[in-house]
Amino acid sequence: MNGTSSGSVCADCDCPIDESADNPAGRATCSKCGGTNRIHYLSISDTAIARDGIGIQANHLGQKKPYFESKQGPSYSHRQSKQVLHERVIDRDGDRYFEKVTDYESGDTIHHSDELLSEHRNHGSAKKKP
Repeated sequence: MNGTSSGSVCADCDCPIDESADNPAGRATCSKCGGTNRIHYLSISDTAIARDGIGIQANHLGQKKPYFESKQGPSYSHRQSKQVLHERVIDRDGDRYFEKVTDYESGDTIHHSDELLSEHRNHGSAKKKP
């Protein structure tokens, strides 16, 4: 919850003090103990959202290219002009390509692809240039 709150309590008994009863001649006394010492407080709160991702790769011994890659995390979508959740799995041994892009705010799927990796051609940087 975002917001600000403030107030005063009696320094001797923690009873809330109504400062509207104060006047230039002096402070109003605490209704519980009669004290005039006070503690003033100010509380400010805000909410922040942090997003993080994870990625893994698995390699066969002696091979440079990983046989399995998985990434999940935030990505900036230029088309949507905002952060989106991007999930991608490339399984070379299982011949599978999976990709899903989801809107963080609405939960709507923006893009979904689940196909054979051997049929996944002409996408991304592999697109043919005109």
